[in-house]
Amino acid sequence: MTPHGPVPAATRPEPAPESAVLPLDGGWQVRGCLGDTWRWLCGPGRPAGEPGWLPARVPGTVLDDLHRAGQVPDPCRGTNSLAAEWVPQRTWLYRRQLTTPAPAPGQRAVLRFEGVDHEATVLVDGAEVARHTGMFVPFEVDVTDVLADGGSHLLAVAVHPAPPGEPQVGRTDRVRVHKSRMTYGWDFCPRMVHQGIWKPVTLELAGPLRLVAATVGALPDEDGATGRVRVEATVTAAAPGTLRAEVRSPGGGRVIATGEADIAAGATAAALDLTVHRPRLWWPRGHGDQPLYTVEVALADAAGRRAGARRYETGFRRVALVRNPGGPEGALPYTLSVGGRRLYAKGWNWVPMDARHGVPRPALLAHLLRLAADAGVNLLRVWGGGLIESEDFYRTCDRLGLLVWQEFALSSSGIDSVPAADPEYVALLSREARAIVPALRHHPSLAVWGPGNELHDTAAARPLAESDAPVIRALASAVAELDPDRCWLPGSPSGPAFLNRADLVAAAPDAQHDVHGPWEHQGHGAQQRLYDTATCLLHSEFGVEGMANARTWEAVVPPADRRPTGRDNQVLEHLGAWWNNTALVSAAFGGRADPMDPDAVRRASQQLQYDGLRYAVEANLRRAPRSSGTLPWQFDEPFPNAWCTSAVDHRGDPKPAYHGVRRAYRPCHVCARFATQAWAGHEAFSAELWSWRQDGTPAGATVTGRLLGTDGEPFAEHTLAAGPPAAPGPHGSVPAARAGAWRVPLPAPSDHLMLLDLVLRGPDGTPLAGNRYVHSTTADLAPLFDLAAARVEAVTEPGLGAVLLRHTGGPAALGLYLTDGRPYEAPGWAVFGDNMLDLLPGEAVRVPVDWCAAPGGERTVRLEGWNVRARELR
Repeated sequence: MTPHGPVPAATRPEPAPESAVLPLDGGWQVRGCLGDTWRWLCGPGRPAGEPGWLPARVPGTVLDDLHRAGQVPDPCRGTNSLAAEWVPQRTWLYRRQLTTPAPAPGQRAVLRFEGVDHEATVLVDGAEVARHTGMFVPFEVDVTDVLADGGSHLLAVAVHPAPPGEPQVGRTDRVRVHKSRMTYGWDFCPRMVHQGIWKPVTLELAGPLRLVAATVGALPDEDGATGRVRVEATVTAAAPGTLRAEVRSPGGGRVIATGEADIAAGATAAALDLTVHRPRLWWPRGHGDQPLYTVEVALADAAGRRAGARRYETGFRRVALVRNPGGPEGALPYTLSVGGRRLYAKGWNWVPMDARHGVPRPALLAHLLRLAADAGVNLLRVWGGGLIESEDFYRTCDRLGLLVWQEFALSSSGIDSVPAADPEYVALLSREARAIVPALRHHPSLAVWGPGNELHDTAAARPLAESDAPVIRALASAVAELDPDRCWLPGSPSGPAFLNRADLVAAAPDAQHDVHGPWEHQGHGAQQRLYDTATCLLHSEFGVEGMANARTWEAVVPPADRRPTGRDNQVLEHLGAWWNNTALVSAAFGGRADPMDPDAVRRASQQLQYDGLRYAVEANLRRAPRSSGTLPWQFDEPFPNAWCTSAVDHRGDPKPAYHGVRRAYRPCHVCARFATQAWAGHEAFSAELWSWRQDGTPAGATVTGRLLGTDGEPFAEHTLAAGPPAAPGPHGSVPAARAGAWRVPLPAPSDHLMLLDLVLRGPDGTPLAGNRYVHSTTADLAPLFDLAAARVEAVTEPGLGAVLLRHTGGPAALGLYLTDGRPYEAPGWAVFGDNMLDLLPGEAVRVPVDWCAAPGGERTVRLEGWNVRARELR
């Protein structure tokens, strides 16, 4: 064969067995092409030393390759992404050397692409062997004849210019592809349209029999006495063979069920059922264990030789949506029931963890999902403007007990939010669903399918029903046919009202079934009123905005562009402008959060996000079981914004809001309903005290509320019975219990600050849960800026495995926050067992620190707060 110039050499594989799968994940190069130049660059005989080729990663993303090669500036710094908007307008040609033995007689060579975004032409030695369109659908190319003589060949993949797409403000009816919408430009992601070979590529050498794909589903019987595993395989069979499957027990790997099905020559499919006696059931996090059974599927020829195999992990559980107690007539069922047990959906909205979708980030994925699990989350909604999530995402959710609500990649567009209805587009979505749905069926974490995000009649602000859109009907039909044991919701929200807004709630409280919004803090008093008067059955998206963490801010905002912090700053206008709440922060803190002082604005903004999101979540939880779920917007972010509604920043560091929701999601909790945090104009302080415990609050439990000064001395104290024992409701749901109302004359502290301190105690006086809120007696939270200094002693344990904080002098230390003090680029994360702490005089707390994926060496933690000296702890 003719040499192909400077293509990196790939390791020559050993002669292939009957069936072998060779990963093609190294040795790739990429270069940009205008027009049809790519056709000249992918054939044999290219001159040696040809310039213009750059190293590429597969799986990967074009933009990432260009940045690593120095061709574009870091798109995650300042306004640099603007300098890369030309990238998706070109064809990007990938190539690598393919060295193979000649296929043996009867053997076939098949290239498999798990995902190319979005349109591609595949060539071998310059000859076109395949064209493909579709980000989420794998495709295969038979290259047996091309590789018949073995040796060295040039594999090339031309990834063509990205298709037209709509940014956040546009028209959904103009979208004609099934592709991540977010990277076309969204409120939390600048325009970084994605391209690339973003999933693995393999070469399979197969014999006359080949296992093309398999689908595995597991379902227990109603009584749990037996479980059925259904295996459906797609095969090519030039000769007869046998499909075999076996189920292994969790952990020990003991074979507990086997089955076989004959395959006739010429067959294209085979199926079999296996029975498992007394299967251990898989439960969502907080409700039981997550036993995972291994299912091995293999194809064998008539001589018993293996011709292909797949391995899956699956779990036995039944999931359903049932009616919300007390819900309006005609409302959809929104209460999740797993194994016949109702549970409250303590959720969060998940978006792609990086706009450069194809770049492997396994450590970040594991870290983020661990943060969600540690926060008590039991349901993640995979937002419809992003991705059909990865096998690794689902595998991790299976192991952590995180249920998933997966949406297809459809979303609203501001001007028009109704999907196109032409037959070609509907057929495209139906075809893609039929490839996507079976591939995820084995995951017990997958609970709900939906068509997408905020598909609605924009003028009427009415969410679409299946009858309104052929695409929604087509997707519903595909899910019902291919994954009938899962739940389906026609959208998020699913109406009939779209928004959680005070005037809409007052006008039609029974129209609030599944709603969205708002995404901004409403201001002192208004935030509490909105969420306390809400009536929705499911709140599947709402949020509060906040400024980035300090080290993210300093890493992405150039020093000369950090002031002022508002939208009059053009760099900050680029980095999350929709969520830049400098004006609100200034008003909420009496003008004391100076836009020329980013540290002051950050602390105030994050306090507002922490308090506002925690209160919203607690208010939704207080309405259980009529309310069956609360899913804040948003958990993570795909780009390091200066301002965002995310609770965890792009680097993986939580903001204080994460810890506010984490507190609310504890299985045992105590909280309060109150009118405001700024009490000017009120003669009295009043609150309702609430509590709940997932396994039932014991009779005789009490809730104690104390209104304290910052010196720790009480202005007032009151103890109430915790309310009726929180006996399990229908099928195991546990409603919140109202202890009662409490009203006292408004104190007049000299520093204008007070703390509401709550404790839930068992019948023997043992503390079961606590909670604390900061209040002021003025019209805003400006007194936090004037609080006298507190002295806090910080002692670190060996390896910085924990920090002991002890209050040693002065008033209460408020808003103590620990962060990873290492440079932004340092690997791994410091994960704190508790955070955003208010320490009263004399109090001490030990905070465990887990250094996740962070090597040993110099570890540093930063401590800051409203009235403590910020310092580094080593």
